Amino acid sequence: MTVPYTFGNEQSPIPLSQLDANFAVTPTFANTAANVSNAAQPNITSLGTLVALSVTGNVTGGNLRTAGSASITGNITVGNIATGGIVSAFGNVTGGNFLTTGSISATGNATVGNISIAGVLGLGSAASITGNVNVGGNITATGGISSQGNVLAQGIVSATGNIVTAGLFVGNFQGNIVGNITGAPGSNTQVLFNTAGNVDAVGGLTYNKGSNTLGVLGTISAQGNATVGANLSVGGNLSVTGTTQLVGIVTAPTPIAGTVNNEVATAAFVNNRINGLGTMATQNANAVAITGGTITNLSAVNLAGGWAITPNDTTLYFSFGGFNVAKLDSEGNFTTIGNVTSSGVL
Repeated sequence: MTVPYTFGNEQSPIPLSQLDANFAVTPTFANTAANVSNAAQPNITSLGTLVALSVTGNVTGGNLRTAGSASITGNITVGNIATGGIVSAFGNVTGGNFLTTGSISATGNATVGNISIAGVLGLGSAASITGNVNVGGNITATGGISSQGNVLAQGIVSATGNIVTAGLFVGNFQGNIVGNITGAPGSNTQVLFNTAGNVDAVGGLTYNKGSNTLGVLGTISAQGNATVGANLSVGGNLSVTGTTQLVGIVTAPTPIAGTVNNEVATAAFVNNRINGLGTMATQNANAVAITGGTITNLSAVNLAGGWAITPNDTTLYFSFGGFNVAKLDSEGNFTTIGNVTSSGVL
């Protein structure tokens, strides 16, 4: 008498006489199995479609490919990862290329080749990537992100550590930038400025850090007040528009005596000029011309040739060589020590 069976790789009737203790030995290989109750299994070379896979330990293998999500409480160490959902690991993620339409989240390090995801890349530690990073959402890392390729994100790149790239940073940056600019335009001491959205520099705008000197080759224009605490050196014209008032003490070089050009006349120049005109005995008769106006507080007028006119109360005295020779009072009386000629030639 026989009974049908399917066990291991065998499928055929077996006589009842052969159902002994040796028949129940677990075979080394099995093409199919129903439920596997023993947790400690040897290698499983292939699987069909898994509805869900939950792993509490580490995942180590070749390529990881699933249409759903991969959630690991340990480490992920595989070749390439391709998922249609979320890749989440509480440990480290190490592998080749990452391709997912969801997000990648790891509380540890990520050491991979290329990353291309449509969601968010969130790392609890650092990321070391030899290829490109292409993220449709945000990139967040509490450690450093080091990529030898391009880092592309449609959202925000946020890191409490460093963002290091061997290429260029292209796009908008919000936050603090610490470090040096490699390949900055211009030469040493030239000031960087914005030209149509690009950083630029020219030789006409410089700043010397050692001497604390700002150099401008062209025109300086100010709509408000210009305050200078030290010296102001202007190689061209200084143009001032509107109503301008000089506040404080303004000094200038004193022109030499006899200057009649458009130089600024300082107080010293004016004082020297007045003192030079004080004794008219040494001046040419045509040196001073007074037209109109009133002269007050005039004590004496010294004329050329030794003559002088000196007022005293209501009388005007005429002297020559220091001696009075005639006088004219307020009544119109004229007195002279010499002769008065009624007719003659003047």
